[in-house]
Amino acid sequence: MSEAEARETANADESHPARSAASARGAAVEHHAGPRLGLIVPCRNEARVIGRKLRNLALARWPSCARPHRLLILDDHSADDTAERARALCEQLFAARASEIHAEVLVNAHDPGKVGALNTALETLGDDVDLVVLTDADVLIDEHALTELSDFLAQRPALGMACARQQFAETLGEDGRALAPGRLALTDAAGTYDRLTAAVRAWESRGGRLFSVHGQLLAWRASLGLRPTPGIAADDLELMLGVRAAGLGVALAPGAVFVEEKPPAGAGRRTQEIRRARAYVQIAPRFRASPGSGLLTRLQFAAYRYLPLNAPWLLPVVALLGPSLLIFGLRSFTGLVIGNLLALAVIVFLWSPAGRKAVRLLTIISTARRMQAMGELSDRWEMPRP
Repeated sequence: MSEAEARETANADESHPARSAASARGAAVEHHAGPRLGLIVPCRNEARVIGRKLRNLALARWPSCARPHRLLILDDHSADDTAERARALCEQLFAARASEIHAEVLVNAHDPGKVGALNTALETLGDDVDLVVLTDADVLIDEHALTELSDFLAQRPALGMACARQQFAETLGEDGRALAPGRLALTDAAGTYDRLTAAVRAWESRGGRLFSVHGQLLAWRASLGLRPTPGIAADDLELMLGVRAAGLGVALAPGAVFVEEKPPAGAGRRTQEIRRARAYVQIAPRFRASPGSGLLTRLQFAAYRYLPLNAPWLLPVVALLGPSLLIFGLRSFTGLVIGNLLALAVIVFLWSPAGRKAVRLLTIISTARRMQAMGELSDRWEMPRP
């Protein structure tokens, strides 16, 4: 082809509306290509929920990227047909979108447990992705959650990790949409304790010091090379510690949302709560600020290491001795009145719903400490599915 013919062909291509639009789109994708995600869904006996999870991920908006994102469903040697269902659904939902999302089902190649499944996935991804996203099989993510997490980290280079905001629904629909059935309203928190911890997370996030991350939807920079330790059940907290040790911040991305069911009151919920408390007891000794950390960071690490675990005896002592010490210290009628009023306030609080829940929480912590002293908690566990 002569130079004149080449110019004529190029001009014809540019003058053709479809070709010029495609060229513009290609240039835009190349120029604005976002991070490549490696999304991991660990599973063990999740046949009941894996269908709605994969439908949910198929409905989600993924960041634009020049290369297909990677979706890994990690089967931890399930005794049910989780892996078979996942493979069939990946073919059904993602095969036609291979240029956008590459989905595959893998089997845990390490010791049984969530950490082994995670490490299998992380080794498979290697340095082939920009952001690693971890999400549980039994939660649903909002349509914009992945793009919100991606944008949030892109706009804040001082952060190494971000988690999504938690919402609750009585039940989750099987169509994969992050809405309560019948489009009922979702709630940010199901109780006083949840609202309190949500407020703490929001405050910590403003300084990039979020501690109690939500492992149900968590994203971090793949370049950090994080790997969880086998035998540690609180893998999300351990990953957070790795980010903080690298000198990067951690925050909650308020625009990213995941929805989960609150277990009904009863033995199932208590088992889950004790399990989570034991995981906290197990990892708490690792809460040590890096050398050279500022005062606020050192205080935060010390508070998370000591206060929750000692609350079962510390709070009752303060509640009982506080009024008495006040009366004795002031040694006056005013001190007597104030001390008695404080004692009355403590009694009223203990009889209130919030007080009863506080007592229940302290009981769970005591139980978790006692059980952990009897033997280490395994990182392999599953929620019973109805």
